[in-house]
Amino acid sequence: MGTSIKNSVLLNEHNWNDIIANIDIFPFRISEINLLNKEIKLSKVSFKYNINGKETYYNGKQEVTIQTGEYIVATNQFYGEVKIAEYDKKDIGVCVDINVSLLQQAIDSFSNPYHYFSITEKSNYFLEDDFFIKYKSNKAFHHYMQTVFQQVKTNSFFSLEELECEFVKQFVFHQWPHLKAYKSIPAIKKSTRNELFSKMMNAKNNIHDSLYSHVSMTDIAKDLLMSEYRFFHLFKETFQVSPHRYMVQLKMDEAIRLFVDGKHSWTEIAALLQFADVQTFSKMFKKHFHMCPKAYADQLKSFRA
Repeated sequence: MGTSIKNSVLLNEHNWNDIIANIDIFPFRISEINLLNKEIKLSKVSFKYNINGKETYYNGKQEVTIQTGEYIVATNQFYGEVKIAEYDKKDIGVCVDINVSLLQQAIDSFSNPYHYFSITEKSNYFLEDDFFIKYKSNKAFHHYMQTVFQQVKTNSFFSLEELECEFVKQFVFHQWPHLKAYKSIPAIKKSTRNELFSKMMNAKNNIHDSLYSHVSMTDIAKDLLMSEYRFFHLFKETFQVSPHRYMVQLKMDEAIRLFVDGKHSWTEIAALLQFADVQTFSKMFKKHFHMCPKAYADQLKSFRA
């Protein structure tokens, strides 16, 4: 049986004030909301996951919009607003006030997998830094957050301690590549590192969002108020891949997904992903997968037979 929750943690437009008044009672909140425009209370490390719909957050300086399969992490933020306008469907999400002690222990554990005692060297990531950043999820983490939603909604988790420990484990596992990227930022001052990391995450998100449009690295660099040279080298140093190659990787993965769905031909996929023509797409496909699109199609057909 799950830990008893005296007050409902399913937020909606009607019970918002009542639940927010008791926000410190339970660190997990779930929401099914159509319309909302409110100030929100943020913890030291706040996490909000969007299972379905769209939400916009504002911290007094930045505005961040998250959609299905995205989440925002806000650390050491003193002000927050949320706006939801899903007229024809409910915006569904999970909010967690992350246990800072467990988070530090998890980071220590991932950093030192064979060290079973506390360590003196502490990582500042998420704990002393000021973040207000959007992240893209993946299938595994998205599925896990759907499970958390159902567990909290039905009060079917075994205990709060177990729920928190498992969440922090899954969260840090998904965040680990970003933590390594953060440490790769070539900056000494913490404020500079934070600013550059935020810029690189914004660039990464922009590339993800541009799979079906044509955006140049020059355009992204301009949006970040950086020279193209500086952006190229900073992105590569942060993520160990150039921005152009990263975009190609995403487009190739999306091409495979579209083809496996069986709704589009290679020519249609090339056009959808904004390649100049199918020949250019085929050349890039072969360079990336070491086989041409036709060979991949034949291999897939043979596998399914």
